[in-house]
Amino acid sequence: MATIADVAKKTGLSITTISRALNNHPYVSDKTKKLIFDTMEEMDFYPNSVAQQLRGKSTKLIGVVISYITNPFFAYLVDAIEREAYERGFQVVVLQTLEDPKRELTFIDMLKKKQLDGILMTNTENDTEIIKKYLLDGRIVMCNRYIGNEKLPIIHIDEKQATYEAIKHLLEKGYRKIAYCTGSNYHKNDHRYEGYLQALSEYNLEFDEDYYFSYRLNIKDGQRTLHDIVALKEKMPDAVFANGDEVGAGIISEAPKLGIKIPKDLAVVGFDDQPIAEVLHPSLTTVRQPIKEMGKYAADVLISKLLDEDPPKPIELRTTLIIRETT
Repeated sequence: MATIADVAKKTGLSITTISRALNNHPYVSDKTKKLIFDTMEEMDFYPNSVAQQLRGKSTKLIGVVISYITNPFFAYLVDAIEREAYERGFQVVVLQTLEDPKRELTFIDMLKKKQLDGILMTNTENDTEIIKKYLLDGRIVMCNRYIGNEKLPIIHIDEKQATYEAIKHLLEKGYRKIAYCTGSNYHKNDHRYEGYLQALSEYNLEFDEDYYFSYRLNIKDGQRTLHDIVALKEKMPDAVFANGDEVGAGIISEAPKLGIKIPKDLAVVGFDDQPIAEVLHPSLTTVRQPIKEMGKYAADVLISKLLDEDPPKPIELRTTLIIRETT
């Protein structure tokens, strides 16, 4: 990555002159300013980083890239990250992609411009090749997302195993027609889906495409899911795996309106173990994620890399199936 010294060398000007140009100093002519800015653009060097480079300091800012701040899971995760970052002398900037790849690239550009020291990414909307450079040098750490490369800094749970255990619980309870909800619309790298299929295969059950519900993210999506399930009539599943507790909450809240008794007519399993899971009626069986530990550890890993410190000792991030009334 180019530095202010590189720009000075290429233009034949001093670092002082370039600094003055960037601060719009009257001693620098418009012709010289144009030369400097054209060279900076050519060298992929951004003014935003100059002050930090001149002082040899960092921004002490960490970006946390999430899909939606309205998702309680991400709210709790960001809270844990922020608390650890604050203790280490860093501030957190929350960056929402809204599942838009262009927004995500804008946030990566902030890192490129050195407006941020590092980024914690909880999801990726673009091909991982785009961010691999930053992953390899430690300025990006993946949290809550596995991308299939053990050499890259990634903090995640075993989503395949967690989902497998949830589906196996339903199978052991006698349920056989199990629907699957996901927030995306593709099977690639969906480790929860892999766990779902593994459990079905062990009971010699085939996957039914009618039981696959995509783009389910919140309570309203959960309510819509129940209507879709009931619309299957004689093919209606007897259980559903909700990819998040909000989706599960939507299913449970809509059930009385449609005359569905839970778990008699339909069992429900969620994911995350948000506070809402315990207060629902009936209370929601769900997979508990170690959100606090995950956020704290992710922040610790990233900051240690940024400060060239020894990495923290690896920790085991295990999920727990919390069995309640919906199964």
